[in-house]
Amino acid sequence: MAETKTAANYNNDNGPAIVIEDIYKSFGEKKVLNGFNLTVNKNENVVVLGKSGTGKSVLIKCIVRLLTPDSGRIMISGQDIVQLENQELDKARSKIGFLFQGNAIYDSMTIRENLEFPLRRRWFRLKQDEIDARVEEALDSVGLKHTVDLMPSELSGGMLKRIALARTVSLRP
Repeated sequence: MAETKTAANYNNDNGPAIVIEDIYKSFGEKKVLNGFNLTVNKNENVVVLGKSGTGKSVLIKCIVRLLTPDSGRIMISGQDIVQLENQELDKARSKIGFLFQGNAIYDSMTIRENLEFPLRRRWFRLKQDEIDARVEEALDSVGLKHTVDLMPSELSGGMLKRIALARTVSLRP
């Protein structure tokens, strides 16, 4: 019989990237997540798909601790993110790439400034040439290197989605 592994069996080096065990989340009487379980291995891509109102966004927000589950465990690289606070939580989040549904692009900043903003916020010791290299690399990875000095209003909706992805990968989560 194969060994059943739980989050307690994993550590940062050889375990899965994410283990969700028996997560519950309610808003008043409305049960949104009811004993949800999932394991995501390193280098594995997962799509969360479902009808509107079934808890997809709530699940993602629980994984990154924008919401706290009512009960259960969420292990990210061996750490129970539900138990983390302040600096430990910020450090754990720095390993996760956030790509928002509405892109969250600042319309008053150029594309360059949009990509530089989180780099300066997270790694305030990065030199300008390192920031420039990351911005160029990220934009090149989504085929939009030529947009670096444009404003968001000059780009299509699809291009803005790719800019948001470039900003996420520039942080190297």
